[in-house]
Amino acid sequence: MDVAATILAVACCMQQPARAPTSSPASPAALQSVIKEVASPASRGIVLASQACLDDAGWGAVARAAAAARGWRLATCGPSHLASTVGVGGVDHAIVVAMPGEAGRAQSAAWQRAFRAIDDDPFEDALWGIVTGPSPDVAMRIAQRTEPVVLTSALGTTPLPETVFARATWFSEGVQGEVHRRDHGAWIVEARGAEQSGALAREWSADWADFVFTSGRSNEMRWLLGYSYPSGRMVPRRGELWVRDLDGIATPIRSARSKAMLAAGNCLMAHLRDEDCLAMALLDAGGVDQLAGYVSVTWDGRAGWGCARWFMDEPGRWSLADAVHWSRTELLARMQRSHPDDVHRVVDAFDRSARRDFEAACATWMSDEDGEARQRRMGALWDRDAFLLVGDPARRMAPADGARWWEGGLVWRDGEPWFEVRALSDRAPEAPPAIHVPAAIRDRVVIRNVGLWCVADSFAMLVDHGTWEAGRTWSVPLWRASEYDAESTKGTR
Repeated sequence: MDVAATILAVACCMQQPARAPTSSPASPAALQSVIKEVASPASRGIVLASQACLDDAGWGAVARAAAAARGWRLATCGPSHLASTVGVGGVDHAIVVAMPGEAGRAQSAAWQRAFRAIDDDPFEDALWGIVTGPSPDVAMRIAQRTEPVVLTSALGTTPLPETVFARATWFSEGVQGEVHRRDHGAWIVEARGAEQSGALAREWSADWADFVFTSGRSNEMRWLLGYSYPSGRMVPRRGELWVRDLDGIATPIRSARSKAMLAAGNCLMAHLRDEDCLAMALLDAGGVDQLAGYVSVTWDGRAGWGCARWFMDEPGRWSLADAVHWSRTELLARMQRSHPDDVHRVVDAFDRSARRDFEAACATWMSDEDGEARQRRMGALWDRDAFLLVGDPARRMAPADGARWWEGGLVWRDGEPWFEVRALSDRAPEAPPAIHVPAAIRDRVVIRNVGLWCVADSFAMLVDHGTWEAGRTWSVPLWRASEYDAESTKGTR
């Protein structure tokens, strides 16, 4: 494989089909710099913890173990000192080790804002997540697991994609007693009549699923497993996880299998309020190593369901941590286009978890909008700080490779890097094509968010592709601005 192809396949981490765009050689120094960067990812991460966390024997050991397992440096840091601790372009991944009480709603929102404020653009330049648990032992388990996981079996309470997982079961939250199963390539629908909360608990404890996909009514202390009908509920009990059905029969959940969970439509499922909340029990008894979810109520839903689009529309292209990051990035890119002043706006009422207070605060500068337009604008602001990853963002947990609607990545023309996208079918992807820009070439990137593209120092995204048809290509230079021709089959080439 030549140098340019190595960059396309490795630096962009695209996991594309074998066919690659034509590219021309770049300067050997630039290419070797990029290759060296991606060949040594351990140098691009950091573990962050408060002084109180490091001073605690158990929690300090978690932070040191997380850094040692990945070869990352360890730093004492809070949100207010993140930029000076990390430095512009300093890391690709960051773990925040947090004791119970250090990662509640206000604290997690502060970290969200801090990771967007490392440099001058409004986007996060690093993938980050919170490693915690109801005890240091649970957090240590998560901190020491670095091996990638191919997610092949899924359990859920909201519809799962038809072909992404080899084995899948989801319990309908809309139709009482309805259970959908996939095994050996075929889906069957079972109508059981009675509500199935106990059955869900038994499936979870059977330990065959490595991915959980959920929606429904929930808060920090209970999750109602049915949405449109009376049902049992999942509740925490000091790290334990129980399901109590309508007859009061309690079924424990205990799972040792490493798993990822995407709570795309649940309120407060990732709110790490204290050691006895539902999120903590999911990490402990539920066996969840990565939890993507809301720290707030969810009513707009763009971040959560957007994460699902990024994660499952092209299986295996992005890990769950990638999908969380890209969903927030897409939301910010579109916000910057529609309401640029909102990108840096902080609404203190968000931290208090009261939607009514939040809407009242937003109304003071949204007087020129009403109805659906105002709700959409407020919803974007809300979701911007509401959705996060609990777990190690560098650990790859993703489905097996599946359908691809585009191919492409970083290509070099006359010594300059371009991002090129080629449509593989007439079916457009649900999530915009995007790449991470390698740190070695970021200092010359021309930042802009106009026309077809959003280009920042750390990523490039085809935000508005226009007509999508097989064989069409789009491309954009990263080191210089260019005119955009929406009618051209070559985009900006």
